[in-house]
Amino acid sequence: MAKTPSKKPTSKQKTKRAWWPRVLRFFLFGIGAAIVLLFALFGAVYIGLFGKLPNADDIKGLKTSNASEIYASDGALLGKYFVQNRSSVSYADIPQVVIDALVATEDSRFFEHEGIDFYSIPRVVVKTIILGDQSGGGGSTISQQLVKNLFGRENFGALSVPVNKLKENITALKIEDIYGKEEIITLYLNTVSFGENVYGIKSASQRFFSKSPSQLNTLEAATLVGMLKANTSYNPRLYPEASKNRRNTVLALMVREGSLPADELNKLMDAPLGLKYQRMEGQFGPAPYLRAHLEPELKSILGNLKKPNGDLYNLYADGLRIRVSVDSRLQQMAEDQLKKHLAKLQTDFNNHWKSSKPWGKDDSFLWKEAAKSVRYQRLKAAGKTEAEIRANFNAKTSMMRYTPQGMEVVEMSPLDSVAYHQMVLQASFVAMDSHTGKVLAYVGGADFGHFPYDHVQSKRQVGSTFKPFVYATALEAGRQPCDFIENDPIIFSNYGNWSPENSGGDSSGYYSIRGGLANSVNIIAARLIAEAGIEPVRDMAKRAGITANLPRVPAIALGVADISLMEIVQSYAIFGNGGQAIQPWFIESIETATGEKIFERTPVKGKYVIDGDISRTMLSMLETVVDSGTARSARTRFGVQTDLAGKTGTTQNNADGWFVAITPNVVCGAWVGGESPKIRFRSTALGQGAATALPIVAGWIRDAEKDSRVAKTIGKNFPEASYEIQLSLICPLYMSSQSDIFLDNLFNRDARKERRILREQAKEEQSKDPAKEEKEDRWMKRLLDKLKKSE
Repeated sequence: MAKTPSKKPTSKQKTKRAWWPRVLRFFLFGIGAAIVLLFALFGAVYIGLFGKLPNADDIKGLKTSNASEIYASDGALLGKYFVQNRSSVSYADIPQVVIDALVATEDSRFFEHEGIDFYSIPRVVVKTIILGDQSGGGGSTISQQLVKNLFGRENFGALSVPVNKLKENITALKIEDIYGKEEIITLYLNTVSFGENVYGIKSASQRFFSKSPSQLNTLEAATLVGMLKANTSYNPRLYPEASKNRRNTVLALMVREGSLPADELNKLMDAPLGLKYQRMEGQFGPAPYLRAHLEPELKSILGNLKKPNGDLYNLYADGLRIRVSVDSRLQQMAEDQLKKHLAKLQTDFNNHWKSSKPWGKDDSFLWKEAAKSVRYQRLKAAGKTEAEIRANFNAKTSMMRYTPQGMEVVEMSPLDSVAYHQMVLQASFVAMDSHTGKVLAYVGGADFGHFPYDHVQSKRQVGSTFKPFVYATALEAGRQPCDFIENDPIIFSNYGNWSPENSGGDSSGYYSIRGGLANSVNIIAARLIAEAGIEPVRDMAKRAGITANLPRVPAIALGVADISLMEIVQSYAIFGNGGQAIQPWFIESIETATGEKIFERTPVKGKYVIDGDISRTMLSMLETVVDSGTARSARTRFGVQTDLAGKTGTTQNNADGWFVAITPNVVCGAWVGGESPKIRFRSTALGQGAATALPIVAGWIRDAEKDSRVAKTIGKNFPEASYEIQLSLICPLYMSSQSDIFLDNLFNRDARKERRILREQAKEEQSKDPAKEEKEDRWMKRLLDKLKKSE
């Protein structure tokens, strides 16, 4: 039988059978090549061709830049100094709920793998990359993310992703070999970014919830951990709804991992975010003027302190803990009172001037102020002519402007903006312990972000707040509180025939020295400096602590000298502490991040600069100012109950308003005015210190005395003055004629005569009879009681 010839395959059939081997060979070759390339890339990375990998010493010596924190004397955080806002915590300070939320969300097998989770890689490829499900987290372990946080990533072009991933994998294995899981968790949570230049769980807790990490609850922990996926998109301040949804996703993941009971989920899902946002740096947070004022002093202190390795400490990177004198509660009261009163005062000021302006039609004043602005300087630097600059400043545009109630958007020209901000009133307040110099509260202005100039330190004319130094000099020269001075104008012919006038113009009758101070009578102060001399008054002020230039003119009696609020408050301490000049201080101690104390303030005793009896007599006379003189509204309007002494001050044309007060433990004061002395009330009733500055001080004292936590700091009662001092103060404040003075002298004649005789006898018999002083005191008490009943 003949064979049937076999049919040859067609070319199409040959092709059909041949492509599989070729594809397989190509595929295997590709895999092999990829493996070779991967190993080659791995080798290149490992030996450092793409940059040196961290070695064991680098990893053991891991150090991140940490913010230095400022703490008030009562332990409250006041603010920070930093390049990056990062503060570190220990593992013990991290609540379990934060760890549970982190592991459930970012790396569920964290406690099982050794830096690289090989089991999760297929899941990430299929679920995250192919299916696009982002709920389960990325492929990087917490250890790998830590490497990225600590060492960052570099740009290698098309190889950036594989090279950086390899670096992170290799370094993650080293980190796991050197550190335990708790240490890695701690390092991670101390370095991870939460956006807004906030790094680490401690800074994030403070920023978004105003608490320490150890105080975070489940919802807050889930919110913060949820931010790690995209710290801007899930920022609870910027996008609260997205943040809440992400928080709930974290809670669900915690249920899945068994770290949160399932029945808790439904209860928590609808809960609000509970955000309590607070910034603690720059213009934000409490005491911004204080922090700015302390920065140079802190750098000066640290410039003389070295670490064990010889390097100087860095205020912005070494995580120092700085304890300062300020009490956070008193500080908050001061800031609140200043802003509250200034807002009301600004409304009164705007209504007072209405459409007119203090500078009238003098535009040269505005252009002089405009020339100081950044906008003007930039236009000038860009080569613009004066005409072009003026055209720019007169063109209306949309801009933000400050108000005491907050920012507002308006249409106005830059020149109008200059005029507007010139009309904004400024204020400052400072309080210190009159016995130690410890500064308790410090407010340099109403808004540091818009007006960073510190008016606690700025020098302005002090007006009548200088008069106590004139009166103290008169007492030192032998004058008595009940000596009467004629209220008749005096002419200083050697000083351009200067002749001061009283506020209101009245110049009749006679004031006791006590009454002249209580009613701030200019002519009485002028007559006293004419009698005592200019140099002794200047010397008294300098002994008290004033270092500002004091003109050698009799007008200093009325406060023509430019002195800062800090100096005038400091100098009043001599009247509240028995005559000691003290130095204000702020910085109590500085510790390293590990708790080692590297600086501690050395207490400095005050120096007695005036006699104790003169100091106590002045305190009693200044009490009269509050009880029945120019500062009586502290009692009648503000209801201050604490023993209080003080002095108001108002300068020429009401440009500056002052009030300085003394309580049993504290001396404090406020200043109110404009950036320019042109900015003023036209009415003394509105512009005097009793109306502008006193409400800030009196409101602060009233708030403090009502708060049991700080009332003791203010004090309640002055030490009782001796009977002799009390007797020396019994007289009217004012007499209309010499006959009235004669009658007063007659009324007190026997008491004064007997008191003089007793003093002379006491000096002679003190050594013979130690009880003499006690007998004299008993007699004076009987006389004092008799005179008080006769008043």
